[in-house]
Amino acid sequence: MILINCAVKENQTVLDTSTNVNCISEKSIDGMKMVYKKDDSNSKVNGSYFTLGKVNLYITFNDGKKHKSIPSEFIVVGPDWPDNFSDLTLGISWLQENGEF
Repeated sequence: MILINCAVKENQTVLDTSTNVNCISEKSIDGMKMVYKKDDSNSKVNGSYFTLGKVNLYITFNDGKKHKSIPSEFIVVGPDWPDNFSDLTLGISWLQENGEF
């Protein structure tokens, strides 16, 4: 059993890939029922969604040869988020920062 202590604080989050390129397909944005605007070069998400709080967890990679444990902050999403997210979603900025992308 895994026990996690976290404080619940209401805040807002926005979808941010920390890049200047469009890494999110319009189909994904439509599926999440997010509002977006599109110009010639990029689609931008408008709006924000409520979160319940944040929790600090360690992500561990172990392939038998290499072991790496990385602390990372995860957002606990609220009920207004669509249900089509996987159980665990890591953002592009996290992957780039930790050399996994």
